[in-house]
Amino acid sequence: MPMELDRRELKARARARMRESRPPFWLITLVYLLLTTGVSTLADLTGAAQLTFPPSSGDTLPLFLYLLILLYTTVMSFGYQIWALRIFRRQEAGYGALIDGFSMAGRVVLMELYIFCCTLCWALAFGIVGGLALVFLMEWLPPVLLVLLLYGAAFGISLWISYRYALAPFLLMDRPEAGPFAAVRESVAMMQGWKWEYFKLDLSFFGWYLLNFLLSLGVELTFILPAVLELLQATEVDPALLINGLELPWTAALLSALVQAPLSLWLKPYVAIARAGFYQALVDRPAPPPPVWESYGGPYDGPEL
Repeated sequence: MPMELDRRELKARARARMRESRPPFWLITLVYLLLTTGVSTLADLTGAAQLTFPPSSGDTLPLFLYLLILLYTTVMSFGYQIWALRIFRRQEAGYGALIDGFSMAGRVVLMELYIFCCTLCWALAFGIVGGLALVFLMEWLPPVLLVLLLYGAAFGISLWISYRYALAPFLLMDRPEAGPFAAVRESVAMMQGWKWEYFKLDLSFFGWYLLNFLLSLGVELTFILPAVLELLQATEVDPALLINGLELPWTAALLSALVQAPLSLWLKPYVAIARAGFYQALVDRPAPPPPVWESYGGPYDGPEL
């Protein structure tokens, strides 16, 4: 029996919860982005957390700051998921929800490390199998088709792996006493048979992501096209001049972010609340009836006839 979910109903409920949210969803998302992406961007601009490759002996402070910001943004992301789940459940969710993850920061970090290790093991396993298959297929398929097949397989496998652990943060929120490892294992069990439905839910937002990308691309082309046209008209093109001409100024990056901001402040909470609704839908599903053999009590032991 195929497992299905009413995505339209789920997304309609997510939009309804967004309209009911107080403080407004866009303001919560703006604060979250300023506290995460804003902090990371500021660290990059100042060079405080920039690592050099290969790392030198004097890179201890940038490495420490880089890891600190990574852990901080990981816990903040967990807090944003807490907010999304509370909004879907019509529970009280304010700015404090964004920092609620710090009350269980150790468990959140352990959960993410466990997921990373499991993902790495699966990637290595599929990489070995894929490498052997690639050696075999090189003699039968043309290079272009082989590259497309390789990228498609890598994309599908990465989605399959990530979907196994997609519900772990929500399970850790509901049952923190069970620990991070139990949340990961239960996510794997809950997502059995539901990965395709989760993929279809994600795919239903593709048009909005594409629109946001096109808005950003339009701004970037506005800055790049004049330089490209000028270079095309030149008789000789200096490679260094070509690279410099294609570099975007900071004003272009700022304008691109501002153009995307209205849609992003609506789309990010929409996706987060819809995913929380997916988890809630699986939690609310009625348990399947037990098999016949479980309800069978053995030989007839009723009153004698």
